Amino acid sequence: MGALRDEHHNGWLMPSGNYPAAVYDDEWVDQETVPAAPAPTKIVSLRPTGFEAARTVGEHIRASIPVVMDLTEMSEAEAKRMVDFASGLIFGTRGGIERIARRVFLLTPADVEVMVIDRPMDDTGFYNQS
Repeated sequence: MGALRDEHHNGWLMPSGNYPAAVYDDEWVDQETVPAAPAPTKIVSLRPTGFEAARTVGEHIRASIPVVMDLTEMSEAEAKRMVDFASGLIFGTRGGIERIARRVFLLTPADVEVMVIDRPMDDTGFYNQS
């Protein structure tokens, strides 16, 4: 007694005898799982022209919404003031800050992780993500 073989599909199909169906105990069925944290549903992009936009940046970070802050339209002094504010905001909320480009920053709340890849990891020009 063995299994029947299908000539067209070149694989095993079914038992050839009168066997009872196999029943397996699944130990994972009764185990509780920890739900994954939801990914942010949106990212806010701001291009402030003055320091009055600092409140908007703070409100979004407090609401756990990442903010891309483009300071290219601001004067040098106000841009420095905005970066100082953002640094304190991020420190106080345990978030993160990454410089994306000259005068452009990504501000993230504490529950968002940013992976920064500066250069290709191998000679082919592709990033090694393993």
